[in-house]
Amino acid sequence: MNWLTKLFNRSGNNHNQVTDHRNADDINVLEDLFINNKAPEADSLLTTTSEGSLKAYLEQDFCRKGYEDGYNGHSFELLKNKILSIKADFRYNLGLKIDLARQDILKLQNHRTNMEGMSERLVMQIDNQVTAINFNITELEAEIALSTIDSGHVMIAIHQYRDGYLRGAEAYQEEKLIAGSTGLFN
Repeated sequence: MNWLTKLFNRSGNNHNQVTDHRNADDINVLEDLFINNKAPEADSLLTTTSEGSLKAYLEQDFCRKGYEDGYNGHSFELLKNKILSIKADFRYNLGLKIDLARQDILKLQNHRTNMEGMSERLVMQIDNQVTAINFNITELEAEIALSTIDSGHVMIAIHQYRDGYLRGAEAYQEEKLIAGSTGLFN
């Protein structure tokens, strides 16, 4: 034996012994006791998912993307098209969130139908979840409408992109002016 194990195992207790000799096969449970034999599914939390993904979308580095496009493209047409693309992408992502929310509502309504008559408390909880999801859908639809009139959360991304684009175009123009005036790159 190792001298460390002798030192720390003075009391003679061997912690490696298994005290529970039950085996998983020894437990006999009738499957008839359960309503279904499927494992429970994790409920999707639409409120945190939609807020989280919207937050992740808006926290992209639009300023850097704009700077690169402004430096490399430096045309008003490119700026206009990229802004339209940001808006379209934003609306598309919100549309996907709305579709997922409606699927969640359908699942909850089906679950509510199964729970009716068994537990009034669970039915009320399901109704509360449906109400919360409907509120989120309304907010997402409002954001879609606001994005068409240059307002709402999408403007965070657009302002950052436009600022980066202008800085990139300005940096390109300065480099072109300096390089042209010195004659180094002619």
